[in-house]
Amino acid sequence: KQIFMEGEPVLTQYIVSYWTLDYINQTMPTDGIQMVVVMKRRIMNALLTTYLPSLLILIMVYCTNFFKPFFFEAIVTVNLTALLVLTTLFISVSGALPPTAYVKMIDIWLIFAQMIPFFEVLLHTFVDAMRNEEEREINHHGRTIPIQDGVAIRDHGEQKKLFEQVNTGFITDLEEELSTKTTKKSQIEALNDINEKVLVEARKAWYEKATINEVGVAAGEFTGRFIIPSFIMAFSAIYWSYGLSYYFSEEFEQME
Repeated sequence: KQIFMEGEPVLTQYIVSYWTLDYINQTMPTDGIQMVVVMKRRIMNALLTTYLPSLLILIMVYCTNFFKPFFFEAIVTVNLTALLVLTTLFISVSGALPPTAYVKMIDIWLIFAQMIPFFEVLLHTFVDAMRNEEEREINHHGRTIPIQDGVAIRDHGEQKKLFEQVNTGFITDLEEELSTKTTKKSQIEALNDINEKVLVEARKAWYEKATINEVGVAAGEFTGRFIIPSFIMAFSAIYWSYGLSYYFSEEFEQME
């Protein structure tokens, strides 16, 4: 029997794309009848709540390839934060959908999106490793400490003297910086404060003077700026071509 739907087939979150009423067994009508209603999700809701946010995050991840080399910590922080957000989004979306034994299309997209910041961290770590640490100095609470073979060479006598000066409330080396500080507590807090400008300048100077494996750095930068985005675009083209063709063709086939 043919049945008709009096209401609108477009619901809040779903579209009723197909319905039918028929006998369970055509040769035995007494076995009863069955009604089949096929619904599918509205694509706009998924686009706005899942695909668009993940795409914006991937764009920010790609932008880290153009950060200055001495902002390595910021590069890693942005990528790890993006990975954390995408993982949270994946868990949220998976929990809102019915559990299935097969992998859904949205699962494929979110897993793919999580892999991008992961590989970006590996890539930037590789590029940073191409810059050799030979002899350099770092800023440590306003003092320069030489570095050899990646290990800080500390003057324990100087450290003891500085510790005694902090405990007595007088720090001669930082007298000018702490001239406005009047208490022992404020002096210790000021000692622990990081001068971001000095820190950035120190990093910048080191990256400019570091011995660079030009081939490795160039390969890493080329991979981050061209190969990875090309792979993302290729995957997106295949994913959306298949997904949209299946989404719309399924409706037409069932309505026929």
